[in-house]
Amino acid sequence: MGTFFRPPQPNKKKRLQAILNAVHRGGQSHSSTQTTLQGSALEIWLRSRSSTFEQLENLVQRSHSPLTAGRLMGLMLALFTVVVMLGILRQINPLLLLVLAVAIASTPVLWLSRQANHRRQAFGDKLPETLDYISRAMRAGHSLTSAIGMVGKEFPDPIGHEFKTVFDEICFGISFKDAIGKLADRVQSYDLNFFVISLKIQHETGGNLTELLDGLSKTLRERVKLRGKIRTLSAEGRASAWVLGSMPFLLAGMLTLVNPGYMSLLWTTPQGQTLLLIGGGLMAVGFFLLNSIIQIKV
Repeated sequence: MGTFFRPPQPNKKKRLQAILNAVHRGGQSHSSTQTTLQGSALEIWLRSRSSTFEQLENLVQRSHSPLTAGRLMGLMLALFTVVVMLGILRQINPLLLLVLAVAIASTPVLWLSRQANHRRQAFGDKLPETLDYISRAMRAGHSLTSAIGMVGKEFPDPIGHEFKTVFDEICFGISFKDAIGKLADRVQSYDLNFFVISLKIQHETGGNLTELLDGLSKTLRERVKLRGKIRTLSAEGRASAWVLGSMPFLLAGMLTLVNPGYMSLLWTTPQGQTLLLIGGGLMAVGFFLLNSIIQIKV
């Protein structure tokens, strides 16, 4: 037991705090157990009053970012304020200024969403190999909990980090069902949901877990192959989106270098600012349609 209560290393401090908080709040919902012990009074108040703040916390956790939800909101507010102040000094159209300020203030959230998606994709691509490893460990005589702990030690991030967190939560007293459910909440992967639901059913009804993991591994491996084929087939659509999306900005930059006075009419006159609003709206619609075409659910 002494090994579980050694002073935590600096790089494990945040994870240990989350685990201890989950133990103290074991009877509450999964979303509420994500509270850190060092959260400020303002963050605690926002967490209890705003579902948006909880969603930001979930996004920060899924992206494995060193930021907190409070710092993220502060960064967004600072960006919004700076853009608004500069726009007022430049006397930009209020509607255009509001759209521009919201767009720039949203960039940290978009970046974290992209990081979370990459992390989820890496997790899903490595999950079949992880299930094979757990199955082999159980055939060698290890328990399921022990096999999960071995995955946490042997596999790289994000698989290793997430399964190590599950193992630590179980060692600190959280039930297996809650710990594995929290794993699904953190990663939010369809492939992982299959694994979690299978474990929960097997935990309640019994059965041959190794055969279940082998069958699930084969199914997930086929899904990974299918996703790879879809990414290959949709590569042309993604390339078209990048080319079409970057052309207006590249052309505007080139014209600004060649003839600054000609391009300055776009943001110094009401007519030009109206054109910018219309053009930005049409580009947003185009990006949405292209993204809908190339995003194929498997």
